[in-house]
Amino acid sequence: MYLSHKHKFLFLRTPKTASSSLSDFFIRNIDDPDAIYTEVEDSNIPGTLDESIVSRYRPYAFYHFTLNQLIDEGVITRDQVAEYDIFALLRNPVDRAKSFYYFYRKWKDPQGDPSIEQYRNWTLNGVFKGEPNSGIVQTNLLKLGKKDVGRFWLYEDLDKELSNFMFNRRLRIDHPLPRHKTDSRKNKDDEIEFEEQDLQAMRQTFKEDFDLYNKIAKPPLTYQRPLFP
Repeated sequence: MYLSHKHKFLFLRTPKTASSSLSDFFIRNIDDPDAIYTEVEDSNIPGTLDESIVSRYRPYAFYHFTLNQLIDEGVITRDQVAEYDIFALLRNPVDRAKSFYYFYRKWKDPQGDPSIEQYRNWTLNGVFKGEPNSGIVQTNLLKLGKKDVGRFWLYEDLDKELSNFMFNRRLRIDHPLPRHKTDSRKNKDDEIEFEEQDLQAMRQTFKEDFDLYNKIAKPPLTYQRPLFP
């Protein structure tokens, strides 16, 4: 997560959606010494969120707080939620499952051949065993109580959304968007292919993600200027 009271916005980190890269980008570019954020493990950037809060969610969920959790912890108020820009990234659930698979495989069996059988051995209803972040429903991040709030940026539109966001707020870009965790899925032309039984399990576990993604996926965005000058 990255919260700037100065600039009145909150970004929540969804697993396997380039969220650590985007958090890193905000930390390096946003001029706000009082910003509150979780650590970025890929860049060894320590977090500023109170450790007493972080410790209650270790070892996994402290990267991926939901809006309801941050309100319960007193990090942000309901009044601020109504006033601030609140957003997270949303990725095609099938592509996200592939990303989790190759990331998981990097640690579990880096020398083995990728296969759908291997994926099935490692998952239960689309969730990777021993990796609870893989079971996080993306749409749950932006709920206030049970009400949907804020806005999701599509993962594939990240560069354009970010460019618009920085341009509209007249914020400088001094450092490019980093690309973390890109080494575990190098050859996208030779990947595992899910079969109907796998997709059915995903649809059952991540129904709300499928529904929202299909609702908001649309023609490419337009934007005012390139992200990187």
